[in-house]
Amino acid sequence: MIMLFVLRGTPPTHQKSAEQRSRYGFTLIEMSIVLIIIGLLTAGILVGRDLVKSSEAQAQVSQIQKYQTAVHTFQTKFGGIPGDLDLTLATQFGFLVGALCDGKTQGRRDGNGVLDGWTSPWQLNQAVGEVGLFWQDLSSSTGGHLIDGTFPAAGAPQALQCNAIPTGAETSSGIPFYFPTAKIASDNFIYVYEVGGVNYYGLSAVTSINVAGYMVSNTTIPVAQTYSIDKKIDDGVPTTGNVIAQYLNNSSTSTSLAPNTTTSGGNSTSCYDTTTNTYSIAQNGGNGENCALSFKFQ
Repeated sequence: MIMLFVLRGTPPTHQKSAEQRSRYGFTLIEMSIVLIIIGLLTAGILVGRDLVKSSEAQAQVSQIQKYQTAVHTFQTKFGGIPGDLDLTLATQFGFLVGALCDGKTQGRRDGNGVLDGWTSPWQLNQAVGEVGLFWQDLSSSTGGHLIDGTFPAAGAPQALQCNAIPTGAETSSGIPFYFPTAKIASDNFIYVYEVGGVNYYGLSAVTSINVAGYMVSNTTIPVAQTYSIDKKIDDGVPTTGNVIAQYLNNSSTSTSLAPNTTTSGGNSTSCYDTTTNTYSIAQNGGNGENCALSFKFQ
């Protein structure tokens, strides 16, 4: 009877109840399974994040390429580039024109092949003159709605006066009325400007346009994504080729073509290393939001 009592009171180890097993914690096999699952989930998250970033970079490249194509189509159809279309041609085709501003021709459809603002240095103004008319021409019914969106947005003043910033364009809330939203990073917009006879699409986080017409913007594109974009369509070097790490930022001189934050040797807050002329992708995993870009017209 004693033996029977013992056998009944002490069940074999493999028959322990769930309550008894819980007292001893997880087994090594169970812990291994949990760790494997955690590893798979972590890997999946990292891969997913990389795929999202890659998709954003590709979307940004596609957006710029669509604008390049739209400009070529416009030029073939009307005989000039948007915004800069010769005044006579613009009048003939029915695009918006207006009186000369202060007797100046820069910034108002002079047909010289470059996109000007309304005051010296002509190229740096935004939302006024030819750089403002550029987006209007491409998105207008007269131009054939060659790009997505309408600029300025419905109800917003036209970018016609050479000597006046359209009401609303001075604030962050008004910026989307006049410039396309970029496909990458936060608060980034696409704008156009000219330096040394070369037209560019600028890509940076625009916050406002001051009373003088100069754009105020910041760098918010992660270094790794910036390099990816540059490498996809150019040479992958920040200061050469058709894609360069520069942007407009609040100045009336050529220094407003501010280089991205740079340091000799590179660090986690720089866009590129000025010594080696390479993007700072080795620092901080290239995750620092330190860059902005410009794309030459093609």
